Amino acid sequence: MNKGKSIAAISVALCAAAFAGYKPAAAPIMTTWGEGITPENAWREYPRPQLVRAAWQNLNGLWDYAVTSKNGERPAEWQGQILVPFAIESALSGVGRLLEPTELLWYRRTFKSELPGNGRLLLHFGAVDFRAQVWVNNIEVTDVPHESGNLPFTIDITHAAKAGVNELVLSVWDPTTDGNQSVGKQHLKPHGCRYTRVSGIWQTVWLENVPAAYVTGYRTVTDIDKSSVAVTLTAEGNLMGATAVVEAMLNGVTLAKDEVKNWNAPVVLVLDKPQLWTPETPTLYDLRITLRAAGAEDVAMGYFGMRKIEQRTDDKGIPRFYLNNKKVFLSGTLDQGWWPDGLLTPPSEDAMIFDIMLLKECGFNMMRKHVKIEPLRYYYLCDKFGLMVFQDMVSGWKDGEDRSTLYRREFKGVLDLLQTIPSIVMWVPYNEGWGQPEKAKTNMVLDWAKRYDPTRLVSGPSGWKDHGVGDALDIHKYPGPDMPPVTPNRLAVLGEFGGIGLAIEGHLWAKGSSWGYVSDKTADESFARFTSLYDHLSKLVSKGLAAAVYTQTSDVEIEINGLVTYDRKHVKYSPAKIAKLNRLLYLALDRTIFEMLPTSQQQAQQWKYTFDPPAAGWEQAGFDDSSWKTGEAGFGNAKVQADNKEALARTLWETPAIWLRRTFDFENAAPYKAHLKIFYDEDTEVFLN
Repeated sequence: MNKGKSIAAISVALCAAAFAGYKPAAAPIMTTWGEGITPENAWREYPRPQLVRAAWQNLNGLWDYAVTSKNGERPAEWQGQILVPFAIESALSGVGRLLEPTELLWYRRTFKSELPGNGRLLLHFGAVDFRAQVWVNNIEVTDVPHESGNLPFTIDITHAAKAGVNELVLSVWDPTTDGNQSVGKQHLKPHGCRYTRVSGIWQTVWLENVPAAYVTGYRTVTDIDKSSVAVTLTAEGNLMGATAVVEAMLNGVTLAKDEVKNWNAPVVLVLDKPQLWTPETPTLYDLRITLRAAGAEDVAMGYFGMRKIEQRTDDKGIPRFYLNNKKVFLSGTLDQGWWPDGLLTPPSEDAMIFDIMLLKECGFNMMRKHVKIEPLRYYYLCDKFGLMVFQDMVSGWKDGEDRSTLYRREFKGVLDLLQTIPSIVMWVPYNEGWGQPEKAKTNMVLDWAKRYDPTRLVSGPSGWKDHGVGDALDIHKYPGPDMPPVTPNRLAVLGEFGGIGLAIEGHLWAKGSSWGYVSDKTADESFARFTSLYDHLSKLVSKGLAAAVYTQTSDVEIEINGLVTYDRKHVKYSPAKIAKLNRLLYLALDRTIFEMLPTSQQQAQQWKYTFDPPAAGWEQAGFDDSSWKTGEAGFGNAKVQADNKEALARTLWETPAIWLRRTFDFENAAPYKAHLKIFYDEDTEVFLN
């Protein structure tokens, strides 16, 4: 099935003269894809690969817009044109204006339609931030205003539409951080890791013709051990006497099919030797759904992947991720999905592919999609190219009954929207306590999510405020890495670490105010630090770490800790070298860490030492150190110990320098890698043999 193109059965009235007047608003930097955006090519792809039909019409392009006071009425005059689906604050909208919580944003356009006989005409919005009301031909078609900046919504406008030219008007109010809604990283006053607000339409708007009875969606539950997929359909309209057939297909060939016997029960299709979905072999099966009712037929195409994700203890008793019954370590990046020209809206599908394929080239098998819900085409690309996803719920900044109710409604909407996506392997409901309620409500949400979607894992709160519930115990450590303690029944996850800042001149959003958690001046120094983090991470994997998330895929506004710059024009490190480091992590999953010698923090160790500069060759194995003194480590004084709780001074040392030697016996085979743990101040040199 071609999920990128369909036949449009409705026509659009376009204004070539208006197109000629479009240009992006000013932006500090732009992506290559953003530089090529025009009203003719802005997001032309079919927006919902999970349920594809032939008859649809794309409404992206130039719309009239105006801004009034929050309590203002429909404007009598329009202030200009805005390029949909880009938010008014973005450069690609052509406006580049901040919308205030005291204001209302209005949109207007016309479209031509041939009414679908006895069928229905559906108006779809991919995402509108935040509260939206819609009119068609001066008839309000929103029974109640839609409230969610992250979820798509659909309106049946058949009763308001007419043959020929129709007028579509939309009003949007967006309080951003002044409201209770889930806003993610948006902020009225950007700073640190808080970014520019996004208001109004920011995903594709489109029309669709459907019969009077039509499929609205499906849920899939795959069972690789039984070679089956259970498909549950949802539909709208009069289903009395209706029939529906579900087919599983691969490469255009039907492999299994069955008829719906009960609309409240799934159709179970059994496949012969199914090909499993993995990051290495991301096989996707097509679903063809045919609904027949009252002499009309609705045909929609979807897809699914045969995969199983679970938490299981390995032969060492350590909880690990298991994908399709095989133990895996998950290595990924924090992926925020922000763009300098489109903000939350990617400039194009090719731009999304670039980010996903960069991670694949770097050897990552996962990403953590951070407090953002992407367009549905994005998740299809993760499914198609093979990249597992930890999906965050979009965070809010407030707590309370109003916030809690809206959060639960939106979170359920996210789980419903993305249920069919095989690449999503874990939900992350809370991040670093942002808008997180008290213990009882937090744990209630986590327990509910596990019951509602048993096909995936559910993480405990990522970062902190963990209360013992969830499949993963998730900590953040900058720069790290570190890991939570290994527990009997929860995965040890490092949900964020790294954050190495590297400024690339000519690719900065704001000169002079950029930052990283730690920073280096050159790419070589930066990658050396990156390599050191991954060397340490490899040891943690062997100890029981189940997944790690590096901050981050790209720079974002004043954050310069990405693997690639914000404009995606400069990749900071070699993807091949990063891939090599990731391969070592995956190999470490089956390695054993053992202690060759204890540290002196655990058990006092004897060393030979001198305060006087020794003779040449003192570091050689055969050197005679019989005249040196013998003492127990560590070496220092009371002040050192008072200044740092990790210091342990057993032998007095107050001179500028000290030389130390010791021998040890090791009778086993040479280890794959040996680590030295050393606690010191200022400079040190270490020699082995």
